[in-house]
Amino acid sequence: MTETNRTTENEKSMSTAKVFTDQDMEAYNVRTLVELLNLIPGVSASETSVNIQGSSSKSVAVIMDGRPLFNPASGKVYLGGIPIQSIKEVRVIQGAEAAVYGGNTAGGVIVITSKQGKKKYANKIDLAYGMLTTQPSYSPGEEIDRYDFLKKGEINLGTEWNRIGFFINALYEDSEGDRKNRDDQKSVVKGNMDFPLFSTLKGTISGMYSNREKGNPGKEYRLTPESRSDTTEWGSSVILTNSSFKSRTYGNRFHDEVINPPYNIDNELDSLVFGQELNWHGNLKGIPDITLGANAEHRKIDSNQYGKKEESIGSLVICKGFDITAIPLNISIGIKSNLYSDFPVQYNPQFNIDYRRDPFYISFLADRGTTLPTFEQRYYSSASRLANPDLSLEKIYNLKLKFSQRVASNLDYSIVPFYTRIRDRIEYYRFSGYPYDHPLYGKAQYQNLDSATSKGFDINVTYKPIKGLTLDLYYTYLEAKNDKTGNYLFQKPLHKAMFNVRYQIANLVLQLKNIYDGSRYDDSMNRWKIEDRYKLDLKVDYTWEHLNFYFEMPNAFDRRYEVYRGYPGARRSALFGVYYNF
Repeated sequence: MTETNRTTENEKSMSTAKVFTDQDMEAYNVRTLVELLNLIPGVSASETSVNIQGSSSKSVAVIMDGRPLFNPASGKVYLGGIPIQSIKEVRVIQGAEAAVYGGNTAGGVIVITSKQGKKKYANKIDLAYGMLTTQPSYSPGEEIDRYDFLKKGEINLGTEWNRIGFFINALYEDSEGDRKNRDDQKSVVKGNMDFPLFSTLKGTISGMYSNREKGNPGKEYRLTPESRSDTTEWGSSVILTNSSFKSRTYGNRFHDEVINPPYNIDNELDSLVFGQELNWHGNLKGIPDITLGANAEHRKIDSNQYGKKEESIGSLVICKGFDITAIPLNISIGIKSNLYSDFPVQYNPQFNIDYRRDPFYISFLADRGTTLPTFEQRYYSSASRLANPDLSLEKIYNLKLKFSQRVASNLDYSIVPFYTRIRDRIEYYRFSGYPYDHPLYGKAQYQNLDSATSKGFDINVTYKPIKGLTLDLYYTYLEAKNDKTGNYLFQKPLHKAMFNVRYQIANLVLQLKNIYDGSRYDDSMNRWKIEDRYKLDLKVDYTWEHLNFYFEMPNAFDRRYEVYRGYPGARRSALFGVYYNF
C-alpha cells in the first residue's frame, strides 16, 4: 500500500490518496476487490456496498474505467463481480480531487483502473477449489453434509499490436453455499482497448458483462428456501485524454430480479444510465492551476412494482490551487454545483490544505456534499416495507484532519480524526415495540432523520522489524448517532480493528489477518444488538517459476457470529488454488 500526492494528467490536487497497485495486491495475496478495500483504514466494503468513515454507500462514488458502478434504482454497487486479476490500480480519494467527478461524491471516490494490453501484464490462468463449513440451520430436521464446495476459474489475456493494446478477463465462480438455498454463481467478461489518437490524444474503450444468480436463504428463524435473485450488468465507456483534458462517456444497464413463490414475490427492475463528463486543468486567462469539470447523467427505471421513472442529474465544478513552495504548502479551494431534475440545486464548497515536509505530512479537509435517495428508497413497497416518495436530499458536512509520519525506514503511522454531520440523513427505520395487531408491526421504511453525526478517528501503523516481516495495525473508532434520539445508527460499530502479519521467506509467504468488529445495533431504536466478533484468516502462498500455489482459510477458528439479525456469518472455509503466468 502506498500514499501519493501525484496528479493524473488532467487533474490537479495535492490531497493524499490511498493507492493500491497490482503489485500491492499480489504482495498482500488479495483475491477479491472487497478484501482489498477492507484493508484501508476507515473503509467498510461488502459485495454490494462501500462506505468510508461512517458515510452512507450512496455518498461514495465507485468509478471503474470511467464508468460509475452505482445502480441508481437499488443503491447497490456490485463490487463482488469485479475480477481482482483485471485491476491495475485502485485509488481512494477525497476532497477537491473527488469533487471533479459527477454524482454523489461527498463520502469520497474509489477509482478503479483496469489493466491494458501491455507486455508487462502477464497472461494468467487462475483455478481454485474449496470447501465451506455448513451452518446448523442448513436444513432443519434433515441430515446435512458437513461441507459444501466452491469452484473458481479466471483467465487474463493481453497483447499489444501496432500501438493498440487489447486486454480481456473472464471469471466464473460457483459456490454451493453454507446454508440451504445459499448457492451462488458468478460469471464475468470484461475487456478494454487502448489506442493513440493523433500525437497527444489517447483513447480507451472498455466494456463489461456480469451475471450473478444466487439463493436467498432468509433469516435463521424465518427461512426462505425458494427465494432466488438474478442480477445482470452491462457497462461500457469511452475515455479520451491528453495532458490537460479528459472526456469520459459511459452507459450502464442493470437488470435485477427477485422471486419467492410462497409469498407471491416476483420483482423485476431495469435501470439504464447514460452519462458524459468533461474535465480540464490548466491556466485560464493567465490564472494558473484551474480545474473545471462538468457532468450530465440521465437515468431511466422500469419496475414491475412501481412503474417507470426518469430523472436527470448533473454537476459543475471549479477549483483553484495555490502552491506555496517555500513552506511547502498547497491549498485548493473549489465549488461544486449539483443539479437535479427533481430536487433544488445544491452549492457545495470544497477546501483542502496540505503540508508536506519529510518525514511529516499534515492535511485538512472541509467540504459539503449532497446525496440523492434511490428510486427503491422512494417508491418500493412490500408486505414489510413502506414507500416514502417524500424523501429529501441528504446534506453532508465533512471535517477531516490527517497527520502522518515516517519515524524510520521501517516504521510509519498515520492518525485521521474525522467529523461528519448529515442533515436529513436517510436511514432504514425498523418499527419496533408495536403489538402484533398494530399496522406498523414488522414494518420498515426509509426516512429522513433530523440530523446524524459521525465522529471518530482512524489509526494505521506499519512496522517492519526484520527482513521479510511486515506488521500492519488498523483501528477505527466511530461514534455514529441520531442527534435527536441519541441512538446509534443502523449497523455502525463503535470499534473496528485489524492486525495483519505477513512473513516472506524466499518464495513462501505466510499471512495472518486478525479482524475485530465491535457490537452494533440492527435497528434504529437500538433494541436489537449484534454482538462483537473476532476472526482469524490464514493465507499461504508459494511461487515456483511461472506457477503460484495458494491456500486460504478464512475464519480459521470457526468463530460463530451474526452479520445482521438472523443472518449468520460465514463459518470456516478452505480454498486451494494455483495460477500460471505465461
